[in-house]
Amino acid sequence: MKGYYHMYANGSDARNFIIEEVEFVLAFNRVGLCCYLSGAVVVSFSIEDSHPHILLWGTYEQCLKFKRYYEEISRRCIARRRGSLDGVVLCCRLDEVQDTSYLMNVAVYTIVQPTKDGKAVMPYDYLYGSGALYFRSCNVLLPWMVNDRNEIERPVTFGSLTVNEKRRICGSKSLVPDDWLVCRGFILPTNYVDVKRFESIYKTHNCYRVFLSSGKDKLKVVQDRMAQSRGLMIEDIEARKYCESACMELFGRKGTRHITPEQRITLARELHRRHGLCCRQLSTLTKLPEEEIRNYVL
Repeated sequence: MKGYYHMYANGSDARNFIIEEVEFVLAFNRVGLCCYLSGAVVVSFSIEDSHPHILLWGTYEQCLKFKRYYEEISRRCIARRRGSLDGVVLCCRLDEVQDTSYLMNVAVYTIVQPTKDGKAVMPYDYLYGSGALYFRSCNVLLPWMVNDRNEIERPVTFGSLTVNEKRRICGSKSLVPDDWLVCRGFILPTNYVDVKRFESIYKTHNCYRVFLSSGKDKLKVVQDRMAQSRGLMIEDIEARKYCESACMELFGRKGTRHITPEQRITLARELHRRHGLCCRQLSTLTKLPEEEIRNYVL
């Protein structure tokens, strides 16, 4: 089944994620690249200097592929440009969004990050996010098409670029389709962002306006959910009870001793989906190495 998933990283863990403007553009372009490679649909996103926030639509497997592609390509790009990972730990979370009320909060949350974090820019003017796309008239000039001299530049097809230009824009040997449009080095989000899906969450301009100007209480709902997802609010004893209950429900056994490795992976995914248990807890409860949890679950 398809659903909405919020992908994000912990800003304190991913510090130095972006240290110069060209890295902002590369991180922005990776959203489109990973969308194409994974089959997941990007609904909204913004890139901050310490972490990304992305709302995805698709199956769990598609969205998990997106997350892994984004992490892997980001690490390779950083290491290649700087000569090392420079202390960057990019380990993104992937939280399923199950109720409409929370969806309306988190969709806006993914695009108001620059303004919320103190940047002097509105979401619809921010270059490194999709805020310019929603509830706009067809006559609005998108910010990626205006250069530093306030001149309008025409988009070109990706296929019209040289091999070196393509790789420089994608920051990877993996490339996007030739018919996608690029402008000023940006892979335009109009190629892949599902604008209608985002707008259908709010339905009307006025409803979107209300959520766009939400106060701290609505933002705190998302922040609390992210904190819970990172496993900060579930004690190990409580987590063990959740594990026993899920194991009995799924496999008819109270503990993990007599279930197969494949069943343990399934159990770990279900515990992560239901309760947001962290990697350490999932590894301890399912008797799987943390590396396997990161590869097949998170």
